[in-house]
Amino acid sequence: MNRNIIYISDFFVEHVLGGGELNDHELIQMLQQKKKNVEKIQSHLVDLEYLKRQKNTFFLISNFCNLKQSSKEWLIDNGNYLIYEHDHKYLVSRNPAAYKNFKAPISDIRNYSFYKNATKIICQSKFHEDIVQKNLNLDNILNVGGNLWSVETLDKLRQFNKKEKQQKCSILNSNIFHKNTHGASSYCKKNNLEYDLISNSSHHDFLDQLSNNRIFVFIPKTPETLSRVVVEARMMGMSVRTNDLVGASHEPWFKLKGDALVDYMLNLRKKILNVILDVTQAPENKNHKEISIISTFHDGEEFLPGFLQNIIEQTVFDRCELILIDSASKNREKEIVQEYVNKHDNIFYYRIDDLLHPTPCLNLAIQKSSGKYITFGLIDDRKKKNCLETLLNGIKEHDVDLVYGNVAQTSIKNQKFEENDLKTLFEHSKYDFSKENMVKCLPGPMPLWRRSIHEKCGFFDENKLNYADDWEMWLRSVSYGCKFKKIDDIVGIYLEGGRSQQNNVKQRQEEAKLFFKYGQTFGKNYDLYKSYFQQFI
Repeated sequence: MNRNIIYISDFFVEHVLGGGELNDHELIQMLQQKKKNVEKIQSHLVDLEYLKRQKNTFFLISNFCNLKQSSKEWLIDNGNYLIYEHDHKYLVSRNPAAYKNFKAPISDIRNYSFYKNATKIICQSKFHEDIVQKNLNLDNILNVGGNLWSVETLDKLRQFNKKEKQQKCSILNSNIFHKNTHGASSYCKKNNLEYDLISNSSHHDFLDQLSNNRIFVFIPKTPETLSRVVVEARMMGMSVRTNDLVGASHEPWFKLKGDALVDYMLNLRKKILNVILDVTQAPENKNHKEISIISTFHDGEEFLPGFLQNIIEQTVFDRCELILIDSASKNREKEIVQEYVNKHDNIFYYRIDDLLHPTPCLNLAIQKSSGKYITFGLIDDRKKKNCLETLLNGIKEHDVDLVYGNVAQTSIKNQKFEENDLKTLFEHSKYDFSKENMVKCLPGPMPLWRRSIHEKCGFFDENKLNYADDWEMWLRSVSYGCKFKKIDDIVGIYLEGGRSQQNNVKQRQEEAKLFFKYGQTFGKNYDLYKSYFQQFI
């Protein structure tokens, strides 16, 4: 399959002379030498009209900070693409060093679905791959174990390797904080080492100056996926003083130096190119449902039969997938679910052996799902047969990030929607939507939201919250500028006594912390509710 290739990046070498841009430039040259039709476009110029014009196209995506969310969503749904990962755009901080063992809490993960739906995520060192895997836990991550240099640059590095070198240190003179020029300078001063600060707009001139000295000192503050300049220093025969944040230093080939390392990188060019070519020829594999219904339970035998029947009777069930997370249930849950799984290929059942709190189970369900829209499937609640259809039409019509409808209450277990008199509304259904009214968790038990909320705002917070995880998620989303809309229709019934109604002190303390954290959201309601929440602090 011979596809056109579009290379998307924030910048190319004609804009910024960085390591990622140099690697991308060489890959483009190598693809063109293989007679591939490669078009470059900066990420901020990519919009839906541009993407819809592309036919028989594979997208190579490098740095994508300026790529519109709508474009990422289109690529997730329609495009075959590879992410050539140069840093850590799956983290809100972009810095794994900010977290213990480089593992961020899941609420700090961003762009998860964009990474998940890539044909491959290309990493540049085992160190890099391990960090990405630790945070995303995906099966499409691939380490190519190096970077790309042009044959001309590799020849230059051979020449610079043979230069007579001074007994001094070279330091990268960078104004980028995490490159830590100050730290490298302090190291040299502390150890009475003479040093030169090296910077030049021309890459070859930079290498020429760098190679004048015997030692390269580089002490970054954040994990380097590879650190191209460190590898260049080694190829030029220099010793390197660095820390354990440099990806290259974890590779088995890092013990090589001079011409031996140049030869290695020369051979690696062919291997990396073949990997990319294989990926671009991979068959398309897009089979996403429109709505993901996420459901988690422990010992849910009493509710599962009625719940499952209620879900398959939804008017748009054929456009849905049901993701079920069973957290160590002890009864007939698996047997009950399996009967439905055997009949419906859009029901997916995952059992975990550990008894987990609902929040990590919700996050796991989201990670397992693929729909453009997501909704809760709480097994003790019941939806009106056109509930999901109503919410789906609403979220499209109003072009918002989340919609929700009114919900009635019941005290009768397994009561069908049609059997309820619909006279008693769930408390939060009594309020119109506004930021001020988000002092209540307005979306309630049956919202429908765009997956893109999690791409922009992260997942449910499973580290700090045990009761108010949904309220915090929606408050965080509103604070990020997400738009919510209430549909003025009763879409389901809610069984009284859920965990949001447990009314224990720990729950109220948790809610109070959230109230004061997001206090500016509530406007005039802040003063109205302040004394109530203050009593729990």
